[in-house]
Amino acid sequence: MKSLQRTPWPVVAVFIFPSLLGFLLFMAIPIVAAFGISLTNFSGGPRFRFLGLTNYINAFKSPSFLRYLSITVNFTVWTVLLQLVLGLAFALMLNEKSRGRNFFRSVIFLPNVLSSVAVGLVFSLLLDPGRGPVNQFLVSLGFPAPPWLSGEKTALPTIIMVTVWQNFGYYMVLFLGGLQTISAALYEAAAIDGAGPIRRFLSVTIPGLSPIIFFSVTMAVIRAFQVFDQIYILTGGQWGGGPAGATSVLVFDIYKNAFSQFRFGYAAAESVVLLVIILAVTLIQQQGQKKWVSYDVV
Repeated sequence: MKSLQRTPWPVVAVFIFPSLLGFLLFMAIPIVAAFGISLTNFSGGPRFRFLGLTNYINAFKSPSFLRYLSITVNFTVWTVLLQLVLGLAFALMLNEKSRGRNFFRSVIFLPNVLSSVAVGLVFSLLLDPGRGPVNQFLVSLGFPAPPWLSGEKTALPTIIMVTVWQNFGYYMVLFLGGLQTISAALYEAAAIDGAGPIRRFLSVTIPGLSPIIFFSVTMAVIRAFQVFDQIYILTGGQWGGGPAGATSVLVFDIYKNAFSQFRFGYAAAESVVLLVIILAVTLIQQQGQKKWVSYDVV
């Protein structure tokens, strides 16, 4: 601590400056600029005027905006839930000493390092309603061929399925790391006290993994609210997030308003609303974690 206090401030500034410059250029200044643009009718030209909160009022009055927000929340809830449940389930299975567990760990984690564009293109071919091998296989077995990405009721669940498949291996690795930090003595003590597998899971595993669960939930929620590339590729780049806007999340609508209709002011207002929602959810999680997250060394 004394050596830190004696460090000359110019030396400290030299080490802080690169990170501070990156934060200002790529985070702080764009956020401030977006908020400023959201208060205008800017459309890309030199002439624009100040509108105040008109863009925000129009957004919340728009049925389409509220629908896209609802689709985003629906997508977020299901992807976060399924990714964490599957990640934890496979982590528990592959944490046990078994033959080939390292191979299965690698196979399950592999989709996470693949490009979302490549994954989207592959699944759009596999799930093609007419010529896709998945539907041809189902028809050969006598099952009906689902419309997958071309049906209003099946498009969003299909995208959720693809997103979960690609990402849950990342959370499995996080949970595996957390499981290996839990002392075996705690499980032995719980077993001696007569605790069964479910009780040991609830009383030892979950508290031991609570910091990892908190981090995973936070990151999964932020990533889900910002989803764009999977939907853009899987729906064929349709402006409406097809079919019939069934998969149009809020980021997709921001993209459409900004780069198709050149309503940069309105799109900036939507992005600020999305930022506030993510920030609010994160702060709620941050406050709530004090009641259930345990950072005690186990």
